[in-house]
Amino acid sequence: MKRLDELWYRLNSIEALRILKKHMSYDRLSSILGLPPAVLSRYVNGHVLPSSEKSRAIMAAFKREFLLDEVRRRLARDEVGAIDTSEIIHDPLLLKQIVLAELEKLMGFKVDKVMTMESDGIPVAYQLASILGIGLAIARKSKKIGVREFIEVKQIFESGAYRYIYLPRGLVRRGEYVLLVDDIIRTGGTMRAMIALCKELRANISGMFSIIALRGVKERLMEEFNIPIESFMTI
Repeated sequence: MKRLDELWYRLNSIEALRILKKHMSYDRLSSILGLPPAVLSRYVNGHVLPSSEKSRAIMAAFKREFLLDEVRRRLARDEVGAIDTSEIIHDPLLLKQIVLAELEKLMGFKVDKVMTMESDGIPVAYQLASILGIGLAIARKSKKIGVREFIEVKQIFESGAYRYIYLPRGLVRRGEYVLLVDDIIRTGGTMRAMIALCKELRANISGMFSIIALRGVKERLMEEFNIPIESFMTI
């Protein structure tokens, strides 16, 4: 990370520690992090900034001891059993915490642009693009009024049905490195459509990121396209 990014990450680890402190005692935190309660108290109260190494340990504990359970608690299923992420993607603070928890992994990707498809992927992609300080490209299921030129590809579903998706020309340039983002990888169809867009644009795909990925689907995508995939949770 750059120096300013590292400082910002360390500051956000304090925010994570404060959330943990609401749910457990200093003694419990001390046993998890291997730091004296007095040191943790100075972090929580803003008297001392944790080092980069300790910040990473705090963020790892935050994911393990709080975030994973919170995300599981907020997942819902509709009447046919499909997973609903609404309570997650409509909470900007929670989304920020999820992205921060995975940031060290994502910093390993070379990324010029974040791409997603409307609509549930937009909040996740926006948070990620904002944290990384890069542009966002949104593929849409219909042409946006006022935009004259589009890149267009066909998205084919498992049933054989299809539709076209559109990306305004110029949002992603030839040779750029693109990170594909969605809230959930269910069947891989959305990712396949965005991969087709990138091929049409002759852009490079850095990898994929989702909050939730269904086990089996994630592995098949990685094997099919030889593209790294990071997800906050695999179920």
